Amino acid sequence: MTHSSIEINSPIEVIDMIPVNPLISKCKIKVFYLGANRNGSLITEDVARDIAKSLPGSPVVGAFNEATGDFEEHNRIFEVKGGELTIKDTTRPYGFVDLNAKVWF
Repeated sequence: MTHSSIEINSPIEVIDMIPVNPLISKCKIKVFYLGANRNGSLITEDVARDIAKSLPGSPVVGAFNEATGDFEEHNRIFEVKGGELTIKDTTRPYGFVDLNAKVWF
């Protein structure tokens, strides 16, 4: 099987984007690597298989940084107004993992 990848500046890689309609596209994504990851974590094959079991039906979420034009990790904004701390989650849903998704690594 041949994949065409779209490189983006993050640990996620988008592969084989297929538009379904103007608002929805299907694609494959890479979300982590076996072994040493860029964030310093180490994912073994056993851990990857456990993660894979929980992926179908899971939401795909992220935080889009308009200043950089790129997605970031799951973010929150902390503000203090009038002596009160407020926390705003800037992570938004963008899709979900198909229930029949084939997990590969």
